[in-house]
Amino acid sequence: MRRWEKALLAVDRVLGTGEPPTRLELAAARHPVRVGVTSGTVMAVAFAAALSGFDDPVILFQATLLGAGLGLLGWAACRNARWLHAYYTRTGRYEEVRQKALRAKPLSRRAVILRILGAWAVTSGMFWLIAPHKDLPRGWLWSPAFGAGLLAFVHAAALLKQKRSRRQFLVVTATNLDDQAVRVTTREDFVAFLAAALADLRDRPEEWENRTLENFLEAWGAWVGSLPGWCENHGKQTPDQPDWNLLAAMVMAARTYE
Repeated sequence: MRRWEKALLAVDRVLGTGEPPTRLELAAARHPVRVGVTSGTVMAVAFAAALSGFDDPVILFQATLLGAGLGLLGWAACRNARWLHAYYTRTGRYEEVRQKALRAKPLSRRAVILRILGAWAVTSGMFWLIAPHKDLPRGWLWSPAFGAGLLAFVHAAALLKQKRSRRQFLVVTATNLDDQAVRVTTREDFVAFLAAALADLRDRPEEWENRTLENFLEAWGAWVGSLPGWCENHGKQTPDQPDWNLLAAMVMAARTYE
């Protein structure tokens, strides 16, 4: 897997976009024009209200341009999401994408620092522009402080969402790997089992006598999960299905034997 693919999957895991869509996301994807018009209008009105410029033609023009641009981006995003939903539903690759996102390694420390600095600069500039119109303190110390506070709040909310998603994943895939291994009957079950085993190995390494399986489980899960898509893209027939339950039992045996 290329570095840029790993980076995209890491971002995908944080944002949760690799998981099957919610009802709200499905509804938005079905109505891209409505979403674009609504989001653009709300953004334009909010921008004009924040700058108190409903009687200023220049601010109204800027708000119109901002709303039109945001509406166009929302429309394009919904059209792209609708295409992705249809494609993944047709090919059955939602589980594959979700497992890849869960197996992806986090961003490097340098990438995280650059992302935080970029977001902090944007939020600081936003407060610098809005402060004079809202009687807020404006200065080289106040604006960065407000930006850092907003960024800290957003980061805390993202961490809570990530922990909640990971906790739900561990509950769904079952805490007891032995019970889950017995229930493996299909390729999708086996891919989910490998992801659960990999997560368990990383979260509770003391339970694994053979701790050298991490790279093997990650590579095996990626290969098995992407096999149908690879065969489809190369015009090849999917090979005969092995005994997935036996393979899961072999993984459990390797867990305690090195």
